[in-house]
Amino acid sequence: MAVAFVNSADSLLTIQGLSYLQRRTHASVSTRSYTTVLQRRHLLSHPEDDADNLSQKSADDFFADTKSSCEPSVFEQILSSYLGPRVLLALAACVYGTNFPLGAVMDAALPASAVTANRFFIASLALSPFLFRLDLTLIRSSLIAGLFVSFGYIAQSIALNDVSPATVSFLGATVVIICPVLEFLIDGTPIQRNTWIAATFCLLGVGALELWDSPGSMITHGSGDILALVQALGFGVGIYLSSKMIASKPDQALPVTAAQISTTAFMSMLWCLHDGWIGQPGSEFYALPHLFLESSYSQVAQALVWTGLISTAANFYLEVVAVGRVPAAEASVLLASEPLWAALFAAGMLGEEFGSNDYVGGLLIVVACLINSASPSISENTSDQEA
Repeated sequence: MAVAFVNSADSLLTIQGLSYLQRRTHASVSTRSYTTVLQRRHLLSHPEDDADNLSQKSADDFFADTKSSCEPSVFEQILSSYLGPRVLLALAACVYGTNFPLGAVMDAALPASAVTANRFFIASLALSPFLFRLDLTLIRSSLIAGLFVSFGYIAQSIALNDVSPATVSFLGATVVIICPVLEFLIDGTPIQRNTWIAATFCLLGVGALELWDSPGSMITHGSGDILALVQALGFGVGIYLSSKMIASKPDQALPVTAAQISTTAFMSMLWCLHDGWIGQPGSEFYALPHLFLESSYSQVAQALVWTGLISTAANFYLEVVAVGRVPAAEASVLLASEPLWAALFAAGMLGEEFGSNDYVGGLLIVVACLINSASPSISENTSDQEA
């Protein structure tokens, strides 16, 4: 990596050039001259420094200072590690879990379309400065990913009108199957055995969490069940496309996030127009900024700020950054631990009690995440031993 000292319009001195001169130990004159140049350049940008003390610095000192300034940040070191992005995805799933109890508070006061539109409008507003930094080559993929994500949220909300939340959640967890299938069909990536095992455990865990107490909810099937599967397809395609984009251009995480969030906000606004509540008496308090000005909606406004800024804008960015470092199949399993966190937050915020299904389901999801996060070297060693 060539990192430049930019101290004048026509002067670029790079680490590579400095390293090259350092290796030429026989050219003492060149090294001394180069050190003098560095000292002058440093004084131009740092006039407050003492020239006498600065003259004692060698080219090696300048090289060490510049090298230390180019070291990756702590966040980049975390992303570059094996466990780092997987832990971040688990954290994202945890934060997403707060949407369930807060969503219950908001849905009790506002139409579902108004909740979704307000939430994503706040998120898109927060990320709007990064929208115009989107790489031109990623515009098409970002819009497509945003459309699929928005279809996932809209299909989820409509399905809840006809199907129990338990069934919608269970069918939505099939995203752990959709992602590896997409990788296999489009990229030809073989599906790893541990991914299938983890996906199976995860689906069993979500089923135990959501369906144990309502076994009859899966007896009848209709349009709501189909929409719940569309939800999983929308989120699965969004994860897959995000993984591809960030893997190719890691510096585009924020612009890609902004594009997908903005697309979802726009589609949610169209949904509001179709929903029919706009123009009805009292509907002005369902939208911003009136929602923040009405004291009776203060709790709803606080929930919207959290879900818009933290669990959507910031958390979606965290997810997009992490999925660029992890195969989409693995990412989908880690994100599918969201129901476990939702159950924990519901217990803490709404006072819901745990049953045997919660303990069994939670354990299965934790096992799924541990299996999925196992280092490839462990799997290879296991296979070698079996052979």
